[in-house]
Amino acid sequence: MKKIILLFQLVCFSVTSQIVKTKTIDEGGSGPYKAIAATEKSLPDFTVYRPDNIKSAVESEGKLPVMVFGNGACADTSISHENLLSEVASNGYIVIAIGALKMENSPEWESTEAKLLIKAMDWIEDQAKNKNSDYYKNVDINNIASGGQSCGGAQVMATANDSRIKTYLMFNSGMGNMSMAGANSESKKSLHGPILYIVGGEEDIATNNALLDYERINHVPVAFANMLEGDHGGTFDEKFGGTFTRVALNWLDWQLKGKKKNASVF
Repeated sequence: MKKIILLFQLVCFSVTSQIVKTKTIDEGGSGPYKAIAATEKSLPDFTVYRPDNIKSAVESEGKLPVMVFGNGACADTSISHENLLSEVASNGYIVIAIGALKMENSPEWESTEAKLLIKAMDWIEDQAKNKNSDYYKNVDINNIASGGQSCGGAQVMATANDSRIKTYLMFNSGMGNMSMAGANSESKKSLHGPILYIVGGEEDIATNNALLDYERINHVPVAFANMLEGDHGGTFDEKFGGTFTRVALNWLDWQLKGKKKNASVF
């Protein structure tokens, strides 16, 4: 079994600070902008993964694209996915995941509703206009991705019609002929941007449904990436999120940052 070492950081802030708690994962990631996971005062039931120094990232990248994220089991914690989400943030993204920041793993969790992905987008839009926010004029609200793992992918589908979403990422997820989290096989009709499926081979219970989606979607571009021995957990528990992260970043950089050379990966 792989052993992952996480570096935790609890910081005290003044009462006027937006951030009330932070955590550092995988030493801040391997990207050019060391990332933190944060609890925002105005969004306590979510975790924001972001470059620690947003100003520095924006100076190099321009405004940062956004990904909202639904968790496996539709759980109210992203701790199982934090390696990948932090790594994405370290490459110049703002990631907003459903569920309050957890400093360490625990078996307790509650189910969440898909509409929280909408709440995340509403919040970052408001922050981008708030002169007192770290995100003021630093977020590219015209480039938002919606991603989710397993049941979280169904949450993506349930909210797919939101016009702010430019692209979708389905990790170990697919609707096929089933219904889940307010989505069903008809939800694919609401897609209005390119979608990527990343699954984990025959042992991944989502693979067959993802393949059905891939075969049926014909009104938007669709890509399918299959890690043959990834299983349903993929590489989320590996340092920096492993191969799943690398595939996702190639997609995000292509779709949200205009890096057209990444198209060759798909």
